Amino acid sequence: MAFTGTEQGGDSREERDSSTGSHPLYVSTVRTGLVFGPGRSMKERRPCQKSSLKSGMDPSQSVKCKIVVVGDSQCGKTALLHVFAKDCFPESYVPTVFENYTASFEIETQRIELSLWDTSGSPYYDNVRPLSYPDSDAVLICFDISRPETLDSVLKKWKGEIQEFCPNTKMLLVGCKSDLRTDLGTLVELSNHRQTPVSYDQGSNMAKQISAPYIECSAQQSENSVRDIFHVATLACINKNSKNAKRSKTVRANKRISHMPSRPDLAAVSTDLRKDKAKSCSVM
Repeated sequence: MAFTGTEQGGDSREERDSSTGSHPLYVSTVRTGLVFGPGRSMKERRPCQKSSLKSGMDPSQSVKCKIVVVGDSQCGKTALLHVFAKDCFPESYVPTVFENYTASFEIETQRIELSLWDTSGSPYYDNVRPLSYPDSDAVLICFDISRPETLDSVLKKWKGEIQEFCPNTKMLLVGCKSDLRTDLGTLVELSNHRQTPVSYDQGSNMAKQISAPYIECSAQQSENSVRDIFHVATLACINKNSKNAKRSKTVRANKRISHMPSRPDLAAVSTDLRKDKAKSCSVM
């Protein structure tokens, strides 16, 4: 899988991952208003860089999907998007209001164009955040595995908000910062508050409660886990769009059938013709 990403103000980068197959993955990103620290090194990870989309790809033949990312503040939303788009982990935290990324890649012969919306989890933006929901194909509900209270927010806040503003949109539950589940410092800090990191089973059970798939990732340590999330989300979008397309065709077909003139009763027409002939006969 070839991977490229673009962003204003960066350099070029290209990487091939032979373990994930031969289908290319092309990603371009656009963001404004963010200030990131230098990229944190990971296994074979390169600094934040820039390259262009592969030429020759016809946008008119692509499938467009909109994915909105929500969750409590500092739960890992922006890092998730930044690692997927730029292959580098942001060192410093800068609060997000709204940021938009675009990504393009191919699944077999189908080109996919993603519009990725990063939102603020702060209560101060509760009245503004719903502006990002219209026309969304999937919503990623993120929580921080090292902060159990962020998992509680999934039921207390995020499920209800999504059902109110985009009830027919596919939801995916994402456990972020999975590397902190075994981090000694995190374990000590949580134990001081008589808490433990969110287990996989706890996340999975929550996903069942909201009828959503569950997937975990570590944006800091596993780039592949991040890619898996957007692969699953993209497939959910494609399935949703395919069902909508089939439903739309069925509705149009039903409308055409309902407007077709009814077929005449041939037997009745034949009887009327015989009656008319009988009336026109004269007796000689």
